[in-house]
Amino acid sequence: MNKPFAPTNATEAVLHRLQNLMSSSPVPSISTELLVTADGELNRELHHFLLDPPSNPDLLKGKTVAICCTNGVEEVEIIGAQRWLTEHGAKVHIVATRIGEFDPTLGLRFPPLTKTHVLAIRLMENAGWLKIDKYTDEAKVADYDAVIYPGGAWNPDALRMDKHAVNFARDMHDAGKPTCAVCHGQWVMVSAKMLKGKKATAVWNIQIDLENAGAIVLDEPCVVDGNLITARFPYDLPRMIDALVKQLVKAA
Repeated sequence: MNKPFAPTNATEAVLHRLQNLMSSSPVPSISTELLVTADGELNRELHHFLLDPPSNPDLLKGKTVAICCTNGVEEVEIIGAQRWLTEHGAKVHIVATRIGEFDPTLGLRFPPLTKTHVLAIRLMENAGWLKIDKYTDEAKVADYDAVIYPGGAWNPDALRMDKHAVNFARDMHDAGKPTCAVCHGQWVMVSAKMLKGKKATAVWNIQIDLENAGAIVLDEPCVVDGNLITARFPYDLPRMIDALVKQLVKAA
């Protein structure tokens, strides 16, 4: 039986910081604090992943990882991956779509900040703004050692409309580089038509989409099929990153 989570004083201080970083919200949201304190095996893994100091700050020195996203990206998935990889020596770029002009009949309005930043979310709650490092039409496979497509339903649903983001996923995979997606991020892979015959997973409610795209769907925290790495939910992030790192270190 799993032992109840018993935080140390140091951990309690970190959790207090987490609470201060999250405002109360009247809308449904994913709480990082609740995720890392819940009594579950995967929650405990996420707790250590997010809060433990780096075991080897030079582990990924010389490696560059792209996190491909747009507005509506799930905060814990992008920030958790970005911080862990950076703290272990990797250079991490947020690679995002350009916000262009829309036909006025669509009624769309984007603040000027979306030209340089993406808006993260916590399920249905707006979170912080994250600076864009590269745009998808600038990203080149030769410049990256791996790519991650995080979730947040709004993010990949918009991202899959960007041909550069879709092609980048397919091209990174074809180049033999770790190509990862978590939660709803696999929607981009569906649009890239790269899942047929591949073992994969995703958040439970879109597993049927992967099946319809020809994937062999497994309900597991992380599924690895060659250099295709997929995970289901924010608390599966540590296992996805571990699979990515094993391939990067092996390739070094």
